[in-house]
Amino acid sequence: MNNCLTSLQDIKMRIRLSGLFRKICLAALILGLCAVPALAETMYVKSSKTKMTAEASARSKSLGYLSAGQAVNVVGKEGKFIKVSVGGKTGYVFKFKLTSSAPSGGGGGGGLDVLTGNQKMAAAESSSGSSIRGLSPISENYAKGHGISPDHVASVKQMESLSFSSSQVDAFQEQGKLGPYAQ
Repeated sequence: MNNCLTSLQDIKMRIRLSGLFRKICLAALILGLCAVPALAETMYVKSSKTKMTAEASARSKSLGYLSAGQAVNVVGKEGKFIKVSVGGKTGYVFKFKLTSSAPSGGGGGGGLDVLTGNQKMAAAESSSGSSIRGLSPISENYAKGHGISPDHVASVKQMESLSFSSSQVDAFQEQGKLGPYAQ
């Protein structure tokens, strides 16, 4: 009879310990989940006029534009897009428009001004979404000294004068299935 009581007490003790073990595991899990937001990653926008969309699609409704150097908090990742939070809004940015390296100049603007378009831009930025870099004076002298024809140099200079609006660049990317429109 004593053996039966001892076995019954052992079983009760094991049940209590297994319940305690479950509680400890549950507490550790809850603490771990609470720590996740503290580990949120900060990324930075690579180029000005980077579009933030409502959904993980380049064709989704635009929530606004971010400026180069703008810090964003990463919320998640969905395919080619990174879900970010900035200025109290959450949306998606094409992953190649972001970098984990902080800008050397201290970052660009902040808050909702960036999303609503109330940002200051360089004159060159305001007139074009994309432009061709062209020849520097050093490159031009090199071309002349190495037998590159004046017609070719003039052609490059003509290309330098070209500029494209953000909407033209976006339409080109969509039509060619490039960048955020790639499949």
